[in-house]
Amino acid sequence: MSLLLAIVGFACLAGAMNRHHAEVIGGKPPRSRAYLLRLAGSVALGALLIVEMTHDGAAFGALLAFGYASAGAGTVLLTLTLLSRLRVRR
Repeated sequence: MSLLLAIVGFACLAGAMNRHHAEVIGGKPPRSRAYLLRLAGSVALGALLIVEMTHDGAAFGALLAFGYASAGAGTVLLTLTLLSRLRVRR
């Protein structure tokens, strides 16, 4: 669940960016959608931190949360790169 929260959080944050939104969905996101995506991404990453700190204690939970966040960010990065390259080949 923690890795899923991290992936969803970073995917939402990436979707709020003009370049990534244009590559995946097409066009610049409306201001309200970008705001909601940033809010959803922040909530997901905050929930990740709270879940891990509640489950494993403050210090180790924070460490695990940052590890999951790194893995989630890497997953979103690789997915966006793959989508970009597949789109160029068409």
